[in-house]
Amino acid sequence: MRQTVNDVLAAYIPVDAVEAVSHILETHSIHLRITRNRLTKLGDYKPGRNGSPHQISVNGDLNIYEFLLVFLHELAHLKVYERYGRKVAPHGREWKEEYGAMIRRFTGAGLFHPSVCGLLVDYSYRVKASGVAVVDVARALRAFDKDQKPPAWLFLDEIKDTGVFQTRNGRMFRKEEKVRTRFRCLCLDNKKRYLIHAAAKVKPLHLIDG
Repeated sequence: MRQTVNDVLAAYIPVDAVEAVSHILETHSIHLRITRNRLTKLGDYKPGRNGSPHQISVNGDLNIYEFLLVFLHELAHLKVYERYGRKVAPHGREWKEEYGAMIRRFTGAGLFHPSVCGLLVDYSYRVKASGVAVVDVARALRAFDKDQKPPAWLFLDEIKDTGVFQTRNGRMFRKEEKVRTRFRCLCLDNKKRYLIHAAAKVKPLHLIDG
């Protein structure tokens, strides 16, 4: 039997949010792509052109509340684009107000777990451009991870300076200096440096080797 949109959504977001998100996808003509883990981003938005649908992608390895939060982040981009086109900054005041309002709307409707609603409402007035959220919110959302078996996943922010860690795609890095909300990290596999968000989930190498 072919899966419906609602069936697919139910595997990635809270069940209570399925109808709301399904309605948004239909109303705004959105093609939602669920992708593999991506090191440098959790989601993205591409506007529809010449009659093609808008495209929103979200990493499929996120837990249900992280997935919903990233979806709202990208949906806010869509709404700002529909209203202003490219006349405003991608993560400027207009986007922050739209994203914050969406978070409050979804928490007010009971579509996030009660244990994180207070943090999310507070965050909605100080939203950031990248990552799932600020580290305190991301840490609370970690309780809903699909894989709770040890070794536990930590946030990059929790890894000691110069510590070695592994990402979900199996690549190994050494943590270097902080650059705003991210850390510059040296990939030990290809010797290239990447900026990785402080709230990215990583596995300390000593837990793997221990």
